[in-house]
Amino acid sequence: MPIVRSTRPDLDEQLPIALAARIADVDRSSLSHLVDHGLVPRLDIDAVRSLATSGEVAAKGIDDPGHLVVRLDADPAPRRVVDMSDTELSAVVEGPHRVPASYRHREVLITVRSFVIATGRIDTIGDPVALRTDRRGREVAARPITVTIERRLNDLTTRPPKAAGESRWLGRRARVGTGGVVLPLTP
Repeated sequence: MPIVRSTRPDLDEQLPIALAARIADVDRSSLSHLVDHGLVPRLDIDAVRSLATSGEVAAKGIDDPGHLVVRLDADPAPRRVVDMSDTELSAVVEGPHRVPASYRHREVLITVRSFVIATGRIDTIGDPVALRTDRRGREVAARPITVTIERRLNDLTTRPPKAAGESRWLGRRARVGTGGVVLPLTP
């Protein structure tokens, strides 16, 4: 006798990535990236609803948070973000970036797939280093930075409350391309 199985998922159990991504309004690759990094430990309905209701950090003129947004698209194979210490996470952020020297002591939002996982501050900015030359033969310079991690979130499904000071950005989605400065990082 054949076994009859339901095609409808049990919402108390683990949800499929495609269904969870549709509910949270996130693309599938981003959600699987968050799961691989351990930032979403379980894909049950409560976790997906928490991701779906996360607000946005919008860099509007009237409510400019004054943060730099650092996109951290590290490969989860060598080390997951959850398993990294604060010093290891800040070491991943360090490196030559195209920022002016006036950005010293500016606040930083570190994101993984547009979700803010940590807040920090730029401690030091080094001297310009030539990265490459563009098509016209001009040198493109960048400065090495060091970042101190102030607050961190290891589970995107349990965000701190919105009114909790500087940690109000944690777990929210950073909308990029609205006039704010973005530091894209490549591993």
